[in-house]
Amino acid sequence: MQNNKYSINITLILISLLVFSTLAGEARVVAAISSMKGDVQIRTVNERKYVSAYKGQMIRSGDWVKTDLNVFLAIIFLDGSNIKIREKTEIEIISSRLGAKQLMTQMYISEGQTWNKVSKGNNSEFEIKTPTAVASVKGTEFNIDFNDLTESTTLTVIEGEVLFGNDINSILAGALEGASVKKDEAPEIYKVDPKDLPDWQENIEPAWDFKLTPNKTGKHLINKPIKVSIQTIDTKSNKIDNSFNNEVQIATDNDFLFVSADGTTWSSTENIILKNGKGTVHVKGGSEGVTSIIVGSDNAESKKLAFDFFISNTQKKTMDNKLSKVIGKKGYSDISQYIEGKSLKSTNVTSGEANIDEILQKIDTGELEIDKIEQVLNDDGTTRVLLVVKPKSSKGSN
Repeated sequence: MQNNKYSINITLILISLLVFSTLAGEARVVAAISSMKGDVQIRTVNERKYVSAYKGQMIRSGDWVKTDLNVFLAIIFLDGSNIKIREKTEIEIISSRLGAKQLMTQMYISEGQTWNKVSKGNNSEFEIKTPTAVASVKGTEFNIDFNDLTESTTLTVIEGEVLFGNDINSILAGALEGASVKKDEAPEIYKVDPKDLPDWQENIEPAWDFKLTPNKTGKHLINKPIKVSIQTIDTKSNKIDNSFNNEVQIATDNDFLFVSADGTTWSSTENIILKNGKGTVHVKGGSEGVTSIIVGSDNAESKKLAFDFFISNTQKKTMDNKLSKVIGKKGYSDISQYIEGKSLKSTNVTSGEANIDEILQKIDTGELEIDKIEQVLNDDGTTRVLLVVKPKSSKGSN
């Protein structure tokens, strides 16, 4: 009978000596997430993909944020301006400091709606752009809605004045006035009845928060799983809520941090069901340094939990040459010679509970065999080695 096959993906990063890269200067912090409801997504200025955001996260100039259905977000800027972002909205934030509490801010709305209360009296400059209009303000409360289907931008001024328009014409709208504009058309101004003022921004508070408690504190060894208990908290009473029986999403902020529902199969994201307000997620780091998980759910405020991982001296001494020797003995001399003498930076096992040392030992003794091996030289001077291994086939098996 054929062995019950499984695969363990092992990723080993070995850093080449004297190869370093210098990152460009980081964009400055200009705002922070003050409140959120649901899985808010953020794409930071140096990244290509969106990831889950969390309450208190710093916003840098050049960041994008977006909300899906029933997801809301509130941002507070360094100058005191408050912005609330409605569901199904995507915006870019560009801002630079004019002084300690003065900003020149430009937000670009590719779709969706924002409520904006711009701080008065500090000489900050604030501007919102859409594909069809520009709104320039100082010390004003107003709402902007861009409909990407009709390519129309609608302004509602609650307090103060807003200069609003496009390349064709601009108008100055005051309190309880509105204006709309489409592409290649001049803006039209009109009066707004107080009962028609937007009120969505008053109902964006989440119902739940989460308390995250790891079973181990302090620094953690890489590749050693940690259990994190998740407890639901009612945001209004700030007390434990055991009525929550819903799905939560767990995401990592690092390619070498992994989560698992049961401690066997690992990935960068995981969904689990909390029962009676409680649940557990397994966490494992494959690289040294501080990295985090973010736990969120519908109508809930996302929570962040950070971990500090390290590689012990024993792990480094054991692993530095063992990989090279083992794969060399198994006939992969070209890869063995290339990585020999290089220092271990990080490791991870993406499926299975074994650690790297145990797997290499079983490959060496023949209990496991290499099904696939790949070597990739990264742009930053590191080498990535991917091993896929399986139990050695028995003679005569089908």
